[in-house]
Amino acid sequence: MPIISRKRKLMEEICEAAFIDIINSPTQADIIFDNAIDDVLTISTYRLSVPRLFVPKSDDWFRRILPNYSDDYFKKFMRVSRKDFTLILRMIENSNVFKSNSRQQLKVDQQLAITLHKLGHDGTGSGVSTTAALFGVGGGGTILKVVTRVLKAILELEKDWIRWPDETERLEIARNMVDQLPNCIGYIYGSHINLEEAPLDDPESYFTRKQRYAIQLQAVCDNNKMIRSIFFGYPGSVHDAEGQWIAGDSAYKNTDYMITPFKNNASTGTTAERRRFNKYFSGFRVKIECCFGIIKETFESLKELRIRVDRSNGHTLACSWIRGCIILYNILKDSFTESEEINIEVDDDAQEGNHDQGDDYKRNALFQFVNGKLNMM
Repeated sequence: MPIISRKRKLMEEICEAAFIDIINSPTQADIIFDNAIDDVLTISTYRLSVPRLFVPKSDDWFRRILPNYSDDYFKKFMRVSRKDFTLILRMIENSNVFKSNSRQQLKVDQQLAITLHKLGHDGTGSGVSTTAALFGVGGGGTILKVVTRVLKAILELEKDWIRWPDETERLEIARNMVDQLPNCIGYIYGSHINLEEAPLDDPESYFTRKQRYAIQLQAVCDNNKMIRSIFFGYPGSVHDAEGQWIAGDSAYKNTDYMITPFKNNASTGTTAERRRFNKYFSGFRVKIECCFGIIKETFESLKELRIRVDRSNGHTLACSWIRGCIILYNILKDSFTESEEINIEVDDDAQEGNHDQGDDYKRNALFQFVNGKLNMM
């Protein structure tokens, strides 16, 4: 037997009572009928099962308190300076994602602030309820829509802020490196972006040797620590750089377009010379590790991404989140002070394992150049 809802039962009782009243007072039938219809329509618009808990909202903190914070305190919450906040706002505020013909959106500056707060904090400090209460907005649905919208606007800037150098730029980069690492045009590194929880689909493919679920990100930066390429696979653009190459650590294979340090069992030169070469070489390659360090310290959500990864849109959102942080890093790169630089200890980067032949001709030529340079110092 089907269960009759409380709302439906009440409407049926109103109709039954109206029917009896019309029988008893036929001259008042029209009035009784109209009143019954009004009562039924009123009840149909109410939820009678579970009363909603009203949560008061206010954007006073964002509109009145935050503007009066010191510059340092402002940056603590927004992860960027006031000047840089305005810069980013001007870059994205005219994006079509903020132009809606239906439901009215929050103002763009508030949407940007919410997104920067989410990108810049990890753990409970970035929780949906905490963020919603701080900015005086609705819960998870509103926050997700805001962050997704702002990330889409930021990703529209990617072609201008993350691009592989063209032939002219590569020649200029190589020219600036001629006395240090001839023909080197960049540095490659891979980093795990840890996930807070196991992905819903195919979790094994995200499981790392460090016993964590993570997304594998690789990036190439130039000598000025500008990220030139990011990918979630293997690099392709560098194949077009004839005669030029990028520097990688010993986890990569030595190839025609990528030079890596010597492994411990290599035979080129002496052990002391190889170690000296590796340490010199790694002193430049460490630039890309510094980039990752700054990015993760500025946008702390990347230390443990709180996104449920699945095949529908979770993986796409996670990748957009990561790309958005790196675009912002490139935009703000010149604003980072020396105190924000990440100090990374440089070692000889040698690893045990079989000697990787690869393109030894190019690496051996660089080996001779570096040792000749160091012998003159």
